[in-house]
Amino acid sequence: MSLLLCFSGQIGSGKSSVSTSVAAALGCGRMGFGDYLRSEIARLGGDPNDRKALQDLGQKRVKDDSVAFCRDVLAASGFQPGDNFVIDGVRHVAILEILAKLSKPSKTRLLHLGAAERTRNVRVQSREDGQDFVRASTHHVEAELQDTLPLRADAVIDADQPFDRVVADCLEVVRNWQAGL
Repeated sequence: MSLLLCFSGQIGSGKSSVSTSVAAALGCGRMGFGDYLRSEIARLGGDPNDRKALQDLGQKRVKDDSVAFCRDVLAASGFQPGDNFVIDGVRHVAILEILAKLSKPSKTRLLHLGAAERTRNVRVQSREDGQDFVRASTHHVEAELQDTLPLRADAVIDADQPFDRVVADCLEVVRNWQAGL
């Protein structure tokens, strides 16, 4: 069974770092919605490190044509339906559903990384845009990450744990899915 493994989680939950390590361990490709949006903002002459610009562009793309947005992200990543692949930064159930349709025959699964606000805040403070945590966390694009996506997820991983444990837990869940358990 080929798998499109999607990651969701609030800002500072570890999505990018964990998904990168999981993709490497599985030997498959990886792309993040944030990676795609940063490249688009840079192409348009903006600052790819401006979190508000990333959130605003992402929300605009979802609102304007979410199917085209998903197609663009998948195309930019080199993903082909039937590939094993990891994608992070899913922020809407509708996007997850579109990815599931576009990626067939790959089976789409969602791992949600759940971390307490305290943990996320500590992680974000070391970033260049750390002072923007409160504003960024309340942006409309983040709304489904608190309740809706965790309920829709195929598994929720405790991301308050040490990084290596989070990655190991993700890999255990994926290997169980692959084994049909």
